[in-house]
Amino acid sequence: MNQEFDYIIAGAGASGLSLALYMLEEPALKNKQILILDKNAKNSNDRTWCFWQKEKSPFDQILHASWNELFFHSPVFSKVLEIQPYHYKMLRSRDFYRFCFRKIKESKNITFVQEEIQEINDDGTVICESQTFKGSFVFNSAFVAIPKTEGKYHLLQHFKGWFIKSEKPVFDPKRPVLMDFRIDQKGDCRFMYVLPKNEYQALVEYTIFSANLLQEEEYEFALEKHCLEELKLESYEIEETEYGVIPMTNEPIPKKQSGCVINIGTAGGHTKASTGYTFAFIQKKCRKIASNLAENKLPLEGLDSKFDKYLLYDSIFLRVLSEKNFPAWRVFSELFEKLPPKTVFDFLDENTDLLTDIRVMNSTHIPTFLKAALKEIF
Repeated sequence: MNQEFDYIIAGAGASGLSLALYMLEEPALKNKQILILDKNAKNSNDRTWCFWQKEKSPFDQILHASWNELFFHSPVFSKVLEIQPYHYKMLRSRDFYRFCFRKIKESKNITFVQEEIQEINDDGTVICESQTFKGSFVFNSAFVAIPKTEGKYHLLQHFKGWFIKSEKPVFDPKRPVLMDFRIDQKGDCRFMYVLPKNEYQALVEYTIFSANLLQEEEYEFALEKHCLEELKLESYEIEETEYGVIPMTNEPIPKKQSGCVINIGTAGGHTKASTGYTFAFIQKKCRKIASNLAENKLPLEGLDSKFDKYLLYDSIFLRVLSEKNFPAWRVFSELFEKLPPKTVFDFLDENTDLLTDIRVMNSTHIPTFLKAALKEIF
């Protein structure tokens, strides 16, 4: 096998495979030799991605489900959110992997090698268990914990989900629950969401934004309690489970390790710090990287501005979450009560002008956020 490639993608997860697909869409890259490395065959349902999106994506044909209405619940407010022109999309990883690898096998310029990566060097050399490769650019998605800096925030979005099957038709497949804060917050930001596949099957997930993880039995207890007391499930089967942890930090994350080693996905800062949402941002960033390569630009050119207002907004919200001077559920409740859902999603999607930003800020508890903003700025 040829050991030298134009591009090496280290890791066949959401970011690595998405980047490969966007490279395939660029005619200018059709003669570039691309290598994808991963120690796993990637054929299991190891995660579920949920994201809102206005535009069509390459994965629309393989979505597990898609909705244009969502329920929101807080202790003081409930609402059906009509989210057009957005759609809330649910994608299972097995479907994603199959789709991507089918495209890769059909291509003439992408090679997949199942090898465990042991080392990535600054010159683009990738040392694996049994062989070594060299790339002009290496795109790395392996997240490495970054040192904590004083004044920065390090929270976690952690979640446990059950894919359940009920004996009776209890779910409304047209109206999933995006957030249900009517549970014990225990001083954190905690919510349930329920994403039905049909009247009998749904993903029920318990999500927490906090500094520390829970014991496994705490997730299980909360899920069982919600299924029994809120969903009124008398009898159900747990078909699959999932668990995940996503970093939420305003710590600067290095976009590259060297001139030719580029970090992507969570490793490259593609996770939105204030929410933990990643998949939709991966699509934007990876599409831009592929476009840059096709235009003979540096991979990260134009990807981030020198001053990104959303990084400041994320830092302010992380401070509010960390200091716990104002309940997180009230923040989301006020946003969805006072603003059209489209405006909220535009803001979280980082697609707003300054006037809209001011509208969003005015809908929240101004003293709390103003105090946090002043601390972040000064």
